[in-house]
Amino acid sequence: MWEDIAFVKQSKTAIEILKRLQEPKTPSELGKALNLHQQSVSSTLLKLEERKLVECITPERHNYRHYSITIRGKKLLGLL
Repeated sequence: MWEDIAFVKQSKTAIEILKRLQEPKTPSELGKALNLHQQSVSSTLLKLEERKLVECITPERHNYRHYSITIRGKKLLGLL
C-alpha cells in the first residue's frame, strides 16, 4: 500500500481523479472537471487501474467507459 501512496502523492492529477470518482465518471467528464486533456486523464486512470485503485465498470465498451474508485482506492484516499 505504501508504494501506492507514494505514487498517488507524486501526482496531483491522480489525487484529484480519486477524489472525483465517488460517483462513476468517464475520462472526458473528468478532463472537463479538472481542466485536463482526456489523454492525460486516461493515462492516469490506466496507472490507477493497474494498482487496483480504480476500476472500469463498463469494460465491454470501446468508448464512453465509466470508471469508479475501488474500496482499496477509498482506503488509500483516507490515508492521505
